[in-house]
Amino acid sequence: MKTQIFSDGIVIRRAVRADERELAELAYTAYYDRFFNDAVTDKYGASLKVYPELVPDEEKDTGQSRSTFADYWRKAMRRLDAPENPFLCFVAEAQTPAGPKIVGFRKGYAAPLEPEEYELYQKENVRRGILRKKYAYQRRNVDEDLRPINLPAYEKIAGSSSLYIAPEYKRMRIGERLIRRYAQEVLKMGFEGMVTSCYVKNDSRYFLQSMGGDNFIPCPIPCTYRRPDKSLGVCNIDGLMCLWDKTALQKLAGTAGNEISRSTGRYFVSQRGGRR
Repeated sequence: MKTQIFSDGIVIRRAVRADERELAELAYTAYYDRFFNDAVTDKYGASLKVYPELVPDEEKDTGQSRSTFADYWRKAMRRLDAPENPFLCFVAEAQTPAGPKIVGFRKGYAAPLEPEEYELYQKENVRRGILRKKYAYQRRNVDEDLRPINLPAYEKIAGSSSLYIAPEYKRMRIGERLIRRYAQEVLKMGFEGMVTSCYVKNDSRYFLQSMGGDNFIPCPIPCTYRRPDKSLGVCNIDGLMCLWDKTALQKLAGTAGNEISRSTGRYFVSQRGGRR
């Protein structure tokens, strides 16, 4: 298991089954802080309080409560070592007086892009092509992004989903290190592209752009929540999906190597079987 150690003491490593509870708790607290914390959402937008069914109520165990996150991570972590379409998760671990603490993660399934998601990009490519010809004929200049999308085959595009950092560890470039490490791994697995999504009003779009994410197109993001009868419901939120084509993905992964070299120049292979 390759582990990356940075000069500020942050360790980037693969998640292991023993991390399940800590990851579920971090996912809940970081998500709650970003989307249900009025002070944060007033500044950055994208509050999910406009969807009443999603608002967590821990006393009633409804909405996007802790238990929904625990359920997700319990199922996901079972697929960490799956031979096909495994759950892929990298964590950032800080060294604290109380011992190692997970302060961030990047996760997703190392599986080909869903056909319906691929179709969204195919349709967008057609739309852009039509408009390029139309505006060229009319000799019009437009601000809209009409560049052709360099789209790999759908089975060569890996999905990726959440990246969350503990609130007190933000602004330390931890998210950058995690997304680069994830890119390195999907390239190693033979993928030639990667997509991820964010809520329409989420400022993480700017972070994704800074990391080479491009060609943002509208897409629904399903959010699971618990109903009062304890069954699970799904609420689709307006989102944006962005793409790293092969060149962008290679650049993202390659820059990670340079960053590691600048930070510490060190790699080591961990024999870790449990928590450190």
